[in-house]
Amino acid sequence: MILEANNMRDSINIELYVLCFNEQKMIRHTLNYYAQICSKIVVIDNQSTDNSIELARSYENVEIRYLDSGNEFIEDKLQETRNNCWKGSTADYVIVCDMDEFLYDKNLMEKLLMAKHKGIAIPIIIGYNMMSDHFPSNYDTLITQQVMHGKRSNWFDKSIIFDPKKVKEINFSPGSHQSYPEFYEDNITDNLLELKLLHYKYLGREYLYKKHEGYVKRMSDISRAKKHGYEYLDGEKHIDNMFDSSTYLHKIIE
Repeated sequence: MILEANNMRDSINIELYVLCFNEQKMIRHTLNYYAQICSKIVVIDNQSTDNSIELARSYENVEIRYLDSGNEFIEDKLQETRNNCWKGSTADYVIVCDMDEFLYDKNLMEKLLMAKHKGIAIPIIIGYNMMSDHFPSNYDTLITQQVMHGKRSNWFDKSIIFDPKKVKEINFSPGSHQSYPEFYEDNITDNLLELKLLHYKYLGREYLYKKHEGYVKRMSDISRAKKHGYEYLDGEKHIDNMFDSSTYLHKIIE
């Protein structure tokens, strides 16, 4: 399977641009997954204080970039980064996402090869919140093989993958939950390919309590005023509500 993935990766050039802040628990899951399909991975670090970047440097084909936001959470700066970090890429597709977002299909590489040959600029993305009572601590097995249940979330129908040679501007909204792309040409192929976005955020309450607390401590006044990351300000209440409403989970990964 690994040999097949490597052969397909040689046939299609995919680059990953992923934001990072104190992701020492998640980053290995993310890089283990995307290293299978991406020829280049760019980790954009927003002043992490843990060992996220040391872990990232242990992987091949990883480039580290730095985003200085004055040690504050400023969504406006993150939005600007997502909208521009991929520019100049000559890859067939770029993936622009957060550390807990995984582009998925059981035949992902085959479908992306098909999309390349059909000239599809932006595949359709169907989002899911993946949930588990415990954070998966096994880094020898892909997270997609450990946490397979979740629920549909329109909020994560995010256009995280697109062809940088066809897209002039992606114009992500805050959090990339919407995009308003501008294209180099008018005759763009309809995006008739569906892929999944698996949002691996809700993985253990205690893990999230600490993570959200850290976000709140560095949240800027402008982010508070614009209600960017408003769920972090709800503290444990938001996290508890998400887990308490997770009774109706479905098996998302086949």
